[in-house]
Amino acid sequence: MNEISNKYKPRLRDGVDIYLESENDVTFVYLASRKRIKFRCHPLLIKSLSWLTGEFSIEELNCRLINLSCEDFLVNNGFSEFIKNLYKKGILISEHWIEEISLPCFYKKRLERQLNFLLDITDSSNEVARIQSKIYQAKIAIFGVGSVGSWLCRELVMMGFHNFLLVDYGIVSEFDISRHGFFEQKAIGFQKTEVAKQMILDIDQEACVQVLDHALTIDSDLETLLLGIDFIIDTADEPYIGYTGLKLSRYCVKHKKPLMIAGGFDAHLGSLGELIIPGDTPCADCYNTFFKESLKDWKPISHPVKDRRSSFGGLVSLSVLAASTSAMTILRYFINPTATFEGERGELLFDDYDLSVFPVPKNPTCSVCSNLDNER
Repeated sequence: MNEISNKYKPRLRDGVDIYLESENDVTFVYLASRKRIKFRCHPLLIKSLSWLTGEFSIEELNCRLINLSCEDFLVNNGFSEFIKNLYKKGILISEHWIEEISLPCFYKKRLERQLNFLLDITDSSNEVARIQSKIYQAKIAIFGVGSVGSWLCRELVMMGFHNFLLVDYGIVSEFDISRHGFFEQKAIGFQKTEVAKQMILDIDQEACVQVLDHALTIDSDLETLLLGIDFIIDTADEPYIGYTGLKLSRYCVKHKKPLMIAGGFDAHLGSLGELIIPGDTPCADCYNTFFKESLKDWKPISHPVKDRRSSFGGLVSLSVLAASTSAMTILRYFINPTATFEGERGELLFDDYDLSVFPVPKNPTCSVCSNLDNER
């Protein structure tokens, strides 16, 4: 906003509190994000904040200042600059800014709180419109809609993601009551993908949801399956997320598509997975090499029980944690795809809520992703 029309009617947005620290210092606190911005300015400018209701134009507000002050600079320049700075920070906003976003009305109404949160983060209604439109248009593939994947489905559709491909071959069982985000007694015996699809449609009846009852294997044709997909998520822990992650990562590196590997690391349901951005972060092969080297001195004794999958413990809150941290990471990516994302894997330890995080560097000799740096 380089120039401000005298007819512009500035309005303070609802989601910001104002605190007076001295006659010249005022702090704005964004309620959703807790971000703080401090201004040092003339006391009359601070007084003028109570006038910014959207009812009065710049011209009318200037007249008020003229009646209160004979300082020409304050009236002729200071107030306009003050208004311009408040607008740049998202403290002033058009009363109808959400209505002006070119997205369906029912969709914007459902996401009004998120849109206000994004305004806190970006300071720009234009940026909010860009981000949410990108989310609305993105095509998301989710492999695995079990204890982590089902909650991630729920959170992503609540955040406004609208186009899904769900891939899973599992069937809802009575044991899924303890962790799955879509569980209902009437769902027992149905395909997980179909139940997850209905959960998404219950939240967004206009969502586009494709399902594939398919087990991801070494022979799966990802070239056909993922055609047109923008963002890929792996929570498939069968046969093992290490294998599914490698296959999907190699595809994503080749096609330069982002991949979120979320939870499902054996029984570690408090795991915080990794976002793989080809060329920027380590790929799954880098992670595999790193942990093979880091754990080379760990030599577990062969366990007498061969198939131990049904004996792993689980807690729904840890599954939701894994899904929620992944959902927030995905949102951060859509806010700014060029932001720096570190290679790391984390785990919340239940006993003391300690967050154990392992930094993972890119492997400079990785046969899968090391050549991407030279292509950029």
